[in-house]
Amino acid sequence: MVRKIVLSIIAVMSVTFMALAQNQQVTGTVKDSGGNPIVGATVSVENSTAGTTTNVNGSFRIEAPANGTLVVSFVGYKDARIGIANKTNINVVLEEDTQSIDDVVVVAYGTAKKSSLTGAVSSVSSEKIAKLQVSNVSKALEGAAPGVQVASQSGQPGSSATVRIRGIGSINASSAPLYVVDGMPYDGNIAAINPNDIESMTVLKDASSTALYGSRAANGVIMITTKKGAREKTRVTFEGRVGVNSRGIGEYDIMKNPGEYMTTYWQMLRNQLGSGEEATANLFGELGYNPFMSDNNNIVDANGNLTAAALKWTDDWADESISSGMRQEYNVSLQGGNSRSSHYLSIGYLDDEGIITNSDYSRLSVRSNGDFQVNDFIKVSGSVAYARGEQNSQAISSLSNYVNTFMFTQSIAPIYPVYGYDESGNKVFDENGNPVYDFGDGKFGARAYGSNQNVVASDEANMNRVLSDNLSSRFAVDINFLKHFKLTVNGGYDLTNSAQDRFQTPSFGDAQQSNGRAYKYRTRSQTFTVNELLTYTNSFGRHNLDVLVGHENYDFNYANLSNSKSNFFDPLNPEYSNAITMEDMSSYTHEYTLESYLGRVNYDFDDRYFFSASYRRDGSSRFAKDNRWGNFWSVGGSWSISKESFMESSQDWLDNLSLRASYGSVGNDAIYYPNSSTNNYYAYKTQYSIMNSDGSFSLSKYYEGNPDLTWETSYNFNVGLSTALWNNLLNLDVEYFNKRTEDMLYNMPQAISSGISYLSTNALTMKNSGVEFTMGINIPMPKDFTWNWTITGTHYKNEVLDIPVDKQEDGITHSSYYNIREGKSVYDFYYYSYAGVNEQGKSTWWADTVDENGNVTGREAVTDYTKADKYYIGTALPDFQGGVTMDFGWRNFDLSIATNFQIGGDVYDSMYASFMHAGEAGSNWHRDILNAWSENNTSSNIPILDGDQNANMFSDRFLVDASYFNIRNITVGYTFPKKWLNNLQIENARLYVVADNVALFSKRKGMDPRQYIQGQSAANYSAIRTISAGISLTF
Repeated sequence: MVRKIVLSIIAVMSVTFMALAQNQQVTGTVKDSGGNPIVGATVSVENSTAGTTTNVNGSFRIEAPANGTLVVSFVGYKDARIGIANKTNINVVLEEDTQSIDDVVVVAYGTAKKSSLTGAVSSVSSEKIAKLQVSNVSKALEGAAPGVQVASQSGQPGSSATVRIRGIGSINASSAPLYVVDGMPYDGNIAAINPNDIESMTVLKDASSTALYGSRAANGVIMITTKKGAREKTRVTFEGRVGVNSRGIGEYDIMKNPGEYMTTYWQMLRNQLGSGEEATANLFGELGYNPFMSDNNNIVDANGNLTAAALKWTDDWADESISSGMRQEYNVSLQGGNSRSSHYLSIGYLDDEGIITNSDYSRLSVRSNGDFQVNDFIKVSGSVAYARGEQNSQAISSLSNYVNTFMFTQSIAPIYPVYGYDESGNKVFDENGNPVYDFGDGKFGARAYGSNQNVVASDEANMNRVLSDNLSSRFAVDINFLKHFKLTVNGGYDLTNSAQDRFQTPSFGDAQQSNGRAYKYRTRSQTFTVNELLTYTNSFGRHNLDVLVGHENYDFNYANLSNSKSNFFDPLNPEYSNAITMEDMSSYTHEYTLESYLGRVNYDFDDRYFFSASYRRDGSSRFAKDNRWGNFWSVGGSWSISKESFMESSQDWLDNLSLRASYGSVGNDAIYYPNSSTNNYYAYKTQYSIMNSDGSFSLSKYYEGNPDLTWETSYNFNVGLSTALWNNLLNLDVEYFNKRTEDMLYNMPQAISSGISYLSTNALTMKNSGVEFTMGINIPMPKDFTWNWTITGTHYKNEVLDIPVDKQEDGITHSSYYNIREGKSVYDFYYYSYAGVNEQGKSTWWADTVDENGNVTGREAVTDYTKADKYYIGTALPDFQGGVTMDFGWRNFDLSIATNFQIGGDVYDSMYASFMHAGEAGSNWHRDILNAWSENNTSSNIPILDGDQNANMFSDRFLVDASYFNIRNITVGYTFPKKWLNNLQIENARLYVVADNVALFSKRKGMDPRQYIQGQSAANYSAIRTISAGISLTF
């Protein structure tokens, strides 16, 4: 026995030495088709662990069997296999693989070839994201993916966008998509993710692609995949940008001339009081200020003419409040690896100054991703990311807020100064040499608008700062066994600590009476996610099978502490130790868990016929025990028609033709409290506030629980067609979708005696249906030229299908703007209809006329606003929206222009309405008011200026077309030839100039329809135009 073992060992050793003896040293180079060396290409011996990478000259050296095969690979190129055949020098030319990135997309719990998809998926690459100057990646999807509507409601640096996928997801629950980062649901701050670290963003839109995320996927899924290492030479990349932020949207066409305002207000007084003499006598008393170099307060004579021309001051509120800011961003990354491991490390810094004082955002981010092949069976991978963010912002919250810079600067009449002036018109300074602000209570009289307020001063004195620490980590172990099986265990942990501090100065403004006020909010949210996935993959003949089963546990914890103090000793110190009056203190915690079981089967035959089925069972802590579990599923199929034998005659012009369809259900458990956007994690429980009643406990019920509440469930049907023609000259993807959402949340009004206003129930049904497409055009060009176009477009319709029987006649009031009724859209406007002006120039509105039986027989114009009727007029939903991107290249120069647009839809322009009053002392006017009705202008539909407070009441008079065309981004760059860089040890160098928010063309100057996804305008922070110069270096 021992003899046999010894002989066997000798035999094995002999074979091994013979094999080693047959190895030889092979040298060579790896270049691209242009003859440029490729640095860091992987060169390995097939069926061996031997491997190396090319150096800066593209050269390599490796030990390999004389009869072996070399495998050469590099990102963006097709793999090359070269037989050695006793050769000692081998030169390799790699062919670019233009489809390598597009062919694989990220899907739920894995990746898939684009050709095998049975659902609706859109991707945005890192190259497109890198061109945009966004501090929050949610804004990167604007116009880039069909079926995705993005509203950047605020230009405040660091602010997020509202994203809607394929229409309106819900009415009284969340409509936001689920974010998934590196395979795990992400509830952290999206602004904490450095866009430079993102490899791709993938939007999952139908049930076939989202059903595996079950109860959280009804509104679609946005998957963010961060950059990973590569099994090649380590590269160091530096990217730096420096630029200027400026106001991207101008003001409304408001009055800027004090004299024009004075004479217009005099005209209003003359119409109101009946004589020019009365108007002249009352003008100064109404407005309180005389901006002219005259002691005579009869500023306008009895004929409406100015009596003086020289001004005491020429302050422009917008110029003093709004200016340019600097934006700078720097990123350094290392990416590389070897035959067994890869790594990616990045450090980024962003400093994004806003266009008003104390509105900025800064972020320091660090990310490390890596993987290691332990052996042929086990692979481990992980990532850790940390971001420290600081955001300073102002109170841009409501139209009536005097500290809203974009409201105040446009609403205050131009006769009022920003700073204090003496009788001679000289600016007044304090003892430190700083100009004194005017608060509307100066020696010239009381200001009629915003007394005791000055937005320039409040921007400087008030504070609203948020500091956030964000930690995100991922860990995975892949174990391959029994040839066709793989067990994957994934773990994820996300932590966000946020500290918000607000301070209102005691010197003036809203908190003056309480001698200053400060608020402190501390929040901590953490998410744990663990899943175990078992996959079986096998191919037999022309059959390919991929089976996934798994389990997932998700746990979300949230804690909040808030308090406030007032009565500050030092007006410049916002800390609590400087205040003596405690006003409020509260805290609360939330916990939300999901227990899930999931499975998926993917099958294809001959790479022509594809079938997919998925199932997920979720148990959510948001619902009572009897309604806690929900089942979500999908089925889908795809047919690659162009690969059929009967299509062979078309192969010279038809590259691809495929048809796909899917159907399934997904859920939404993100329940809100009635009439709010605050998550209710315990919607099945009755909830109370604990009050202090003379030192005793008192319970006040604020929410009535409903143990019968359950999921909102969406049933999605999708059919799509993809084609590529003439050697990919034209690529087209078209999708039709129909999403029916049942058991939608309805806040049922309750009797006053119940102590609550609403009871949450499942009672509504809604449908979103539409068509979307993506078209790519690669125009044939002469040598050294490239010219590509990408066009996206979406049309969808929203319809309410079912509401409670007792509401079907009158509908359900949904804010002041909408009324939910069967057959109508959720965002169809429902309000008063303007009928123009009557013979006296007074506003009129339409009202129904009825017969003795109460039947509507027609309409009539009425001057009493309270007697007018409401009608369905207009909709906030666009008829069509999309984007157009053009990429042009000539030699080493590149030009990219990205645009997006909307056709149709309406916005109620409440800002414009506020500027069209008939006479509010001290409030500014839009210059359209100069065309108001008068005895000499009877054809106008703008009511007479006579101080009537109903003149600009809520009606379709202020409904404006929301169509727009936006030049979103222009990038011009130059990449230096590699032959210039080789001696500098630089692999790649590029200089570029990039501009964002270049131009917006819309119906009305000053109104930005991109901000208003629900059709309601407000004095939001203006969009920012950013122009930067940048450099990118790779070593």
